[in-house]
Amino acid sequence: MFQPHLRVASVQEVTPSLLAELGLEAVLVDVDDTLLAARESDVDPSVYAWFATLRGAGVKVAILSNGTPARVAAIAAQAGVPALSMAGKPFRRAFRRGLRLLGGVEPSRTAMVGDQLFTDVLGARSAGLKTVLVQPLSPGKLPHTRLARRLERLVLKEL
Repeated sequence: MFQPHLRVASVQEVTPSLLAELGLEAVLVDVDDTLLAARESDVDPSVYAWFATLRGAGVKVAILSNGTPARVAAIAAQAGVPALSMAGKPFRRAFRRGLRLLGGVEPSRTAMVGDQLFTDVLGARSAGLKTVLVQPLSPGKLPHTRLARRLERLVLKEL
């Protein structure tokens, strides 16, 4: 359940052609430390270009984040995608709600792209989604996130 289907250095590696190759038609994406470092407020323009590339290729995209409503809404508005903040990952309900944002795409045809093993990967796998683990953009802002990062490294070493 902890094994991501794919590991990448950044979201930009998740291209329409890669998704097509994997038989995927939709993406749920996390915010903090996936699109934007936890302590930062300005999203790199290349992230918005990535959203545009996916959408232009017909890939359905939505944000699924445990982040705050204002932070998530601002990024979603700029990216032109629907979003769910304070989602409640890793619980299955969060991923079912995310799938509804995508118009009901089948879980097996959807990837969750995120930086955390214990929320993004574990939760998405339990909901039947494919998983893409992104190299985190920071060690994390909160103490529990920094602790989780240490545990993640141990688990990933064993996989």
